[in-house]
Amino acid sequence: MSHLIHNIKSHWYLFVLGVGVFVGLGYAYTRFATKEYMVTSTMLLQNQRPPINTSAMNNFASEIGIFSLTDDESNIKNEEIILKSRTLMKRVVQDLRLNVTLYSGFGFGSYEIYREAPFRAIIDHATADSIYSRIYEVEIVDDRSVLLTNEEEGIAKTVRYGVPVQLPQYRLLLEKSKVPASAGTVYSIEVISEEDAVNRLAGSYNVQFSGKSVTTVDMQLVYPHPEKGEVILQRIMESYLENNLKEKVRMADSMLVFISNRLDVVAGELNEVEAKLEEYRSSNQITDIGVQSRNLIDDASEYYKMLQEKQTQLSIINQLEGHLADPENKSVIPSSLSIQNASFAASLAQYNSLLLEREKKSLSYTDANPVIQNLDQQIQGVRSNLLQNIGSYKSELQLSTRELGSQNAAFNRKIQQIPGKERVFLDYARQQNLKQQLYMYLLQRWEEAAIARNSNMPGSRIVDDAKSTSWPVKPPKRIIYFMAFVMGLIVPLTYVNSKDILYKRIKSELDIEKHTDVSIIGKIGRNTTSSNLVIHQASNSLIAESFRSLRTNLQFVLNFNASNVIMVTSSINGEGKTFLSWNLGSSLALAGKKVVFMELDLRKPKLSGMMGIEYDKNGFSNYVNEDLDEESIVKPTPFNENCFIVSSGPVLSNPSELLLHEKLGRLIAYLRNQFDYVIIDSPPVGLVSDALIIEKFADMTIYVARHNYTNKSQIEIINELKRKTRIRNLYLVVNDINLARAGYVGYGNSYV
Repeated sequence: MSHLIHNIKSHWYLFVLGVGVFVGLGYAYTRFATKEYMVTSTMLLQNQRPPINTSAMNNFASEIGIFSLTDDESNIKNEEIILKSRTLMKRVVQDLRLNVTLYSGFGFGSYEIYREAPFRAIIDHATADSIYSRIYEVEIVDDRSVLLTNEEEGIAKTVRYGVPVQLPQYRLLLEKSKVPASAGTVYSIEVISEEDAVNRLAGSYNVQFSGKSVTTVDMQLVYPHPEKGEVILQRIMESYLENNLKEKVRMADSMLVFISNRLDVVAGELNEVEAKLEEYRSSNQITDIGVQSRNLIDDASEYYKMLQEKQTQLSIINQLEGHLADPENKSVIPSSLSIQNASFAASLAQYNSLLLEREKKSLSYTDANPVIQNLDQQIQGVRSNLLQNIGSYKSELQLSTRELGSQNAAFNRKIQQIPGKERVFLDYARQQNLKQQLYMYLLQRWEEAAIARNSNMPGSRIVDDAKSTSWPVKPPKRIIYFMAFVMGLIVPLTYVNSKDILYKRIKSELDIEKHTDVSIIGKIGRNTTSSNLVIHQASNSLIAESFRSLRTNLQFVLNFNASNVIMVTSSINGEGKTFLSWNLGSSLALAGKKVVFMELDLRKPKLSGMMGIEYDKNGFSNYVNEDLDEESIVKPTPFNENCFIVSSGPVLSNPSELLLHEKLGRLIAYLRNQFDYVIIDSPPVGLVSDALIIEKFADMTIYVARHNYTNKSQIEIINELKRKTRIRNLYLVVNDINLARAGYVGYGNSYV
């Protein structure tokens, strides 16, 4: 977290720039993007009722005991699907010509217009099966003509209002409106296929129920032009209601046809019975019957009436059986003509419901669609069940008819004394009465169906007309500005973090802490001078103070009152170990300590050269290979009387063998006795093993890592050395840090 905060502080200008750029882009988007408005409305969806008075039918059914009626509860969910159907969308697209859109202006900055357009564009006689999208530029020439241009089709012609112009895909007619337009004003016409217009409308339109316990639906349409959006949504609702009304009329027509057929049959039977009765009465001159025989005949008449009712039911069942036997007959069977049988009534209600559902689904699907085929299979199954129920109930009626016939025969035997003429007369009268009642009932139902057909009130209705919001809902300014602000922070943060991840060199103290747990004992600032000796008596720069801070930290690691040997090494050349050795020794000398430098980087000696001393005379290699004493190779330095140096001597081909010589230990022991600090400038431990030979004589090892120079992977060398305990008392010093940028503002040229 501290590293993250440090990165944010170091690159604050990127975050300011990022927020400014992205907020500016967000403003540009909200300024120039197409504005869209939300248009809403509400509809109440109601169950479709049969076109016959169900209460009157139930009353009659209870009287004669053969009919049972159940309410047809439509699935309201189907209405939601119809409101979203492509068939309905296509009808609206065709009615309002939504595949043709008018814009004020051309290209960038143009916006849709509706009633404010000075002309109306009509597409006719399309010559292509699928119209390709085209945008035509229209420039007003005068009150009678415009200049029509399209580069894709190579069109640039003057078109008069009211005169059709033949284009490659269709014929275009421009009709002038009452809206005035000055010459030179530019408009544009976008023409797309009806299929694309349907997809565009369906993508911006949504329907959902207001709640689980209500049958009202909320309808929403997002559209660039608020007034046109209201017209479109209103037209969707009106088209849906018109379709409902047509469906209601179709159901009523089917019912009227069925009842009319039954009326014709019953009327024929009634005319036949009345003709026979009239002929019989006329030929036998019957005007009245005796009171004595009436009571007995009334009893027989009651049984005969029951017999005739059963026979009537058999007649109806036979006709229903013939109606259902034809699988191609898909007309609705009125529930009023059903049979008083629980299983049959349920099957008949299911059969009618499936027929109505198939009719609704056929508005959205073809006959080959699996949904329609599944419904056809269900209808066939219910039809088979109905036929089985009819057969079972028919057997029951036949048995009842035989029983009533036997009882009626018994009564007939009792009234054998009654003149045959009177008995025949009563038979005809009873038949006439039954046929007349059935005819009047069917006639009443026919009138009710006719009234329902001519009613122009649909089942569903509009609760709230289409209304647009007074402000655009798209683009959402608050969300865009918020996202722009967030992106303005995320992008710079991602850039800074990815830069840290991809950057292979050490950039901060945290990079070291991530890769090793070796303690950092000092941080040396960047040398901005031309001299390699940055610390002296009068120096008060940031880098000089960083060496003084390192000197102070050594007191907590070493015995400041005893003689100490400090080895300075690094991973590779160029990390500043020689520079650090010289200035660390100088800072110790300024504190009154006697310091001797040992230039044991025998392969590439640099320390003597920095001090202006010749390294190849009376140095360490001479001491090992020649008969020299320790005192003869210790040389004074020109920059401080407390500082001395043992130079490397001539560069030989066997530096490792020289360091393995026993004289190295004897020399270091001598120097311990003569000096307070022995600073050893050793070779880089990441390149050669010389430093590991010297380390056993050192009280402390300083490992130098250079800011923006040392590779992060080289820190693993330190971990390897510590893990195998090959270097004891190991500490890190980070070199070449920009202390001013890192926040060390307490130091500087003004510090005294």
